[in-house]
Amino acid sequence: MNTIISYLNRQSGIAILSLLIGLSACSPKLHQTSQDAALYIIKDIPADSTVLALYKPYKLSIDSQMNAVIGTAAVNLERKKPEGLLNNLVADIMYQEGKRTDLRFDFVHTNYFGLRNSISAGPIKASKIYELMPFENYFVTVTLKGTDVQELFNYIAALNGDPVSGARFRIKDGKAVDIQINGTKFDPSKEYTVLTIDYMANGGDKAEVYTRAIRRFDSTYRLRDAILAYIKQQQAQGKTITSALDSRIQSDNDNSK
Repeated sequence: MNTIISYLNRQSGIAILSLLIGLSACSPKLHQTSQDAALYIIKDIPADSTVLALYKPYKLSIDSQMNAVIGTAAVNLERKKPEGLLNNLVADIMYQEGKRTDLRFDFVHTNYFGLRNSISAGPIKASKIYELMPFENYFVTVTLKGTDVQELFNYIAALNGDPVSGARFRIKDGKAVDIQINGTKFDPSKEYTVLTIDYMANGGDKAEVYTRAIRRFDSTYRLRDAILAYIKQQQAQGKTITSALDSRIQSDNDNSK
């Protein structure tokens, strides 16, 4: 008897499923014909004390961490082109932290517009670094043929500069010339390894040249964590955070931004 009931239940389920599929196939296809967006202001809604009580301990913990002073900036650190104090600071931190964590590379490159905020002179709170670097970007090393490295520098030159470290060059007629890598003249017949971030290594900001990598290594070290670690290290040594303009990128058309 139980076997018969089980069989009937299965048959009933199959019939219902077949009916639903048939109705779905016969139903008309709906297509959006217009869109009318509007902003609706919601106000005068009382706070839910239960919700506030639930997240308050987490908020206090996060506020405590974000408001912690982790270092002191000696000067205002801002991004500029072809090079700026903030550009050079972040690229140099990448270089130093990359070497400290045993990554193998020749020079550093990251994107100018990835620096989302400046650092004002004075105490630096942890929250400021999250404002500067809100993205979960990881260190990546990319090995390129020399001809592609030249294309990478031309890409940077066309943008009138990006943050770099371990490299120097001049922008002439929108191209990179007089390239030096770690004090040595660039050799287009050699391979070079660039330390960058995963966003750029994936071809972000139209840096398609990175997608032609000969080799690639993805680390688990975030750029934001590298900056936080560097600033805390400097504070522990009683040093302030500063940077310098050293003409690592020179431009015949220096339109600082």
